[in-house]
Formats: sequence, C-alpha cells, structure tokens
Amino acid sequence: MEQSTIPSKYTSLTGQQENRRLDIQNRALGHFDRDIYLNILGKYCQPIILDVGCGTGTMMSHILADIPSHFYVGIDKMPQQIELARRNVQDGIFRTADVEREGFLSTMKTIMEECGIKCFDVINCSMVIMHLTDPISVLAHLKPLLGPGGTLIVRDIDDGLQYAWPDAGGRFARLFDLIARDTRMGDRHCGRKIFSYLKNAGFQTVRLNRAGLSTASIDDKLLLYELAIPTLLHYMEQRHLKEPDNVQWKVDYEWFRDNIYAMEQSFHKDDFIFSAGFMNFTAE
Repeated sequence: MEQSTIPSKYTSLTGQQENRRLDIQNRALGHFDRDIYLNILGKYCQPIILDVGCGTGTMMSHILADIPSHFYVGIDKMPQQIELARRNVQDGIFRTADVEREGFLSTMKTIMEECGIKCFDVINCSMVIMHLTDPISVLAHLKPLLGPGGTLIVRDIDDGLQYAWPDAGGRFARLFDLIARDTRMGDRHCGRKIFSYLKNAGFQTVRLNRAGLSTASIDDKLLLYELAIPTLLHYMEQRHLKEPDNVQWKVDYEWFRDNIYAMEQSFHKDDFIFSAGFMNFTAE
C-alpha cells in the first residue's frame, strides 16, 4: 500500500513513519502527565472534551481509553490530519478548524450545534502554543467554550529545561543549538511564557503542574531517544533536500547524520541523563 505524506510544518514524515512517531510520543508523554489528564477527566461522569490541534487523534484516544464514558471532539487545521483521525479513532468527532483564523468562534458554534454541545468540560491544547502567532488571543477565544468549572489543559515545551550529561564532544549541546536557530520549529521557549499567556487571556486559576521529563524518571530511556533524536534527523534531511544549495543546512544535516549513532549510545550508559522540556499547565 502506498504511503501518503502528511503535509505539515511540524513534520514531513510519511503516514506510517508519522504514526510510529506519534505512538512513541504518546508512550513517552504517558510517563509525564497521563495522571494529570486522568484526574481532571475523572471529575466528570461523561466529560465533554475539545482537543485543539488534535492531529491524528491518537494522543487523546490513548488517554480516553481509561475513561469509559466520554464525548470527544477533535479539531485541526490540516484536513489530512482530520482524515487520519477519523480512521484512527472510531468514537470521536473530528472537524477542520483553525484557531488562528478570523471566524473561529463562529466555526466552533456551528460544530457545537451539530454535536448538540453547549460547552466543554475539558479543552486540551497539546504542543500547539509554540506554533501560534498570537497565543493570548487564541487562549482568550477558547475560554468561552469552557463550561462552569471547566478546565483547559496546556502541554507544551521549553528548551530551557532540555539538557544532556555527560555530553562527550558537545554533541547534544550542538544539536540543541541547531534547534534553537531554526525559527520554523516554533517558539521552543514558549513554556515559560504560558503562565503569563493564560493570565492575560482571562483565566483566573492557573497552575504549572509539571516541568521536564528525563531519562532518570522512566525505565525505558530509549523512549526519549526515539522521541527526540531520529525525528530531528529526518527533519534536517528533508530541509536539506528541499534547499540543497543552502550550505549551512547541508553541513548541519551531515554533521547530525554522522553523530547520531554516538548520541544513541549515550542513552545506553548508566550515568547518562537526558531531559526534554515538556511542561503541563491547567487553567480555569
């Protein structure tokens, strides 16, 4: 069967490769904040959930597997992702909608009327804020969609929490620098700004629940390797192939390609620690 390519500014992996990446991401992040999601969702007999930037729907469906009764609506601006979500998740309702477009609230009103929903108990916004032009406005538009006592969950990243040690040869330090210099990967330091974003968007009760996921806190260290490293190599390869005359991108890709094996070996060492900068906030 021919693999389809998912056009996205986040990844250019083929459908099968992207599904594998998302599966790894779901398993890794399960160690990070699954309990937070389950505690919030467990407050409701049948939580009504809006998943903003739902992608293929697999992340939230993994969590909802432990919530027997729920009503799940996922939105994403990429029609291809919505098509995959409809295939992947049988008990969800998926619609194309862009939180940054004028008329978003009208679009949501239509979707909610179609579904017979007046408001949502939980709104999930995972790895979305880092890619927004105006995060405060988007969060302010999401606020009226929450019902009384509803909760917004925001999961994102801050590379200030990312480190690797020991770092023989400074490989990881160089990799982190390459990521920081690529503005197309979004605001990689947005995590520290989210508390302020939420307050300025009108949310009263804002909590930082968790910050940082490291190999010291999970048994399978290679989960974080698989989540963080090979996908970046693929991204840099695609970037180089699209613009082969860009000398710096060629140098970056070839250096990464030649050093990825040594990076992987670091994850097998008992004294090595790698931290990814995931952060989880809730707001009401």
